[in-house]
Amino acid sequence: MVNKRFLQTAERWKNPSLSDERSQPTRPAPQNPVPIQSADFPNLPTESFIFSYDHPQHGQFFQELISKVNAVYPGTGAEIPTGTSGEIQGHLIKRMGLISTIANDSNLRSAGLYPITATQSEHLLQAGKLTNPQNNWEDFGMVLYDRSSDGENPQEAQALYDSLKSHRQELGLSESDLENRLIVVNPGAEVDSGMPQGVKPIIIPGITQVYQHEVLEKVGEEPNFDGYGLTGGLPLLNQLGSGSRTLYMPDETEDIGLRALYRDGGLDLGARVRDLADSGGVGRVNFAPQGRAS
Repeated sequence: MVNKRFLQTAERWKNPSLSDERSQPTRPAPQNPVPIQSADFPNLPTESFIFSYDHPQHGQFFQELISKVNAVYPGTGAEIPTGTSGEIQGHLIKRMGLISTIANDSNLRSAGLYPITATQSEHLLQAGKLTNPQNNWEDFGMVLYDRSSDGENPQEAQALYDSLKSHRQELGLSESDLENRLIVVNPGAEVDSGMPQGVKPIIIPGITQVYQHEVLEKVGEEPNFDGYGLTGGLPLLNQLGSGSRTLYMPDETEDIGLRALYRDGGLDLGARVRDLADSGGVGRVNFAPQGRAS
């Protein structure tokens, strides 16, 4: 019998035996990605720092955040292990809980600290402002390819779609946009005992970023690319074909479902990982000064 946990870990580390490239169907050309930039979440923050129990400047904030996360999400995949020293391991589900907890708490919001976005990660990487990104993994959000019952994470995919639909106008999306492949960066979490991890993804207007990206048409491929994903956290089509970095896309070309958006320990980018609650034991969360301190 195939060990599912092994397959998930192998996928996180780009096991080539899992590759199964297939020809991709013709799809309508997606809209070009809109640059994500605002005064609250600038593309290049002044600094970034790792989520840790005893950070010299922000340790008190992080300990308060952990306590409040665990009060809201006990027994779920978003719960954070308690501790007193060292870096705190993270993955997408935990990250969702962090974001919602900050957004819903005025004292935490007043610190003006949030996890970085996919776009910020690439700008920080280019500027040399990420601490030792090699051999560490960071999830930034999700890619909603479709809501197929045969795709990955169908329950979470439907929940995310429902939240997108309810906030469509605030996000500046048309009804037809909701049927396209969408990147959802920094979603929040809401407790839902019917979900595999005990929480469902939700949109938090003003914090969660939602957009299309032209490179999502490259499902079934693993193209190399040159440079950085400075627009939307992923490379543009004209960057593909050569370079030292790889973009890992789903092997499937249909019935894809919901996948994680991430940077891996080799500094490659991916939009294909199935497991939303596992970073192979090397996941981390980088924070930056940003967001409205209110």
